[in-house]
Amino acid sequence: MPLSTYRKLAEAYRRKAFAASLMAQLIPTVRNYLGIGAGALRLPILAFASATLLGATIWNSAFLLIGYVMRGTDHNPVSIGFRIIAIVVLVEATFFLALRYRSIRRRRAELAGG
Repeated sequence: MPLSTYRKLAEAYRRKAFAASLMAQLIPTVRNYLGIGAGALRLPILAFASATLLGATIWNSAFLLIGYVMRGTDHNPVSIGFRIIAIVVLVEATFFLALRYRSIRRRRAELAGG
């Protein structure tokens, strides 16, 4: 990727630091490494920390709620766990495919218009 692309991405992240950080907290692998990029780009700590706290709360609340609902039932926790993992992977794959499709559609529109 050209350096100009990285600069555009960095500037876009700076402009929408809170929203981008919040969304990234909902993507398991991304959330682990997001702090490196935020630190390297010198994002405001309050916006990043707030987004991280809110994102982690949202992410973990979903699993806590599922566990709470399942308590006292005769469901097999292992099979339920595999179903939850499958749903999370499906949702993430759908999200990434939607982003990819949006990118392709935008590129085609630029080529057709320009």
